[in-house]
Amino acid sequence: MKNRFPALLLVLACSFVFSSAFMCSKEDAASAPVKPEFTSLIGYWKLKSGASFGINEKGEKKQTATMKEGTVAYEFFADGTFISHVLVGTPESEKGTWKLEVKKLETKDIEDGVLTLTSAGTKANAGQVWIDQDGSMRQQISSLEKPTGATKPRIYLVSKRIEIYPYKEAWVETTYEKQ
Repeated sequence: MKNRFPALLLVLACSFVFSSAFMCSKEDAASAPVKPEFTSLIGYWKLKSGASFGINEKGEKKQTATMKEGTVAYEFFADGTFISHVLVGTPESEKGTWKLEVKKLETKDIEDGVLTLTSAGTKANAGQVWIDQDGSMRQQISSLEKPTGATKPRIYLVSKRIEIYPYKEAWVETTYEKQ
């Protein structure tokens, strides 16, 4: 069981990132999108880095999986819709809606906020792993318009923390770069 756990956690971590793309649907979101108030998120964002982490019974933080750069992307539109893209294997895309709640802003940088993504894929997996009971996926978000050592804006997403054996807490951290 111990040897199979990293593979299981990798699958669960990838399901967090890919959840809205694996359950493809031609249907548009059921509810009308609301125009977002904060527009720096609008654009095409490609995965720069990603990893899943867990805290074991001893209280130690362990990295459990790594995600490959450029394997997924999000495209956010001003009308409150997005398209998630899986860019490896059989490329797949899915439409959904997004909502951004900015709690703390420093000039153009989000210091603290919540990004909520809802799609047919997240709704189909409501209550599973990092997806809430209402079928939406909420992630902590921060952003940098001009990150140190980088030439393009970046967003940083952190999933909610969940308990998944053998970890008391498990979560995913991803970085996306604007294209």
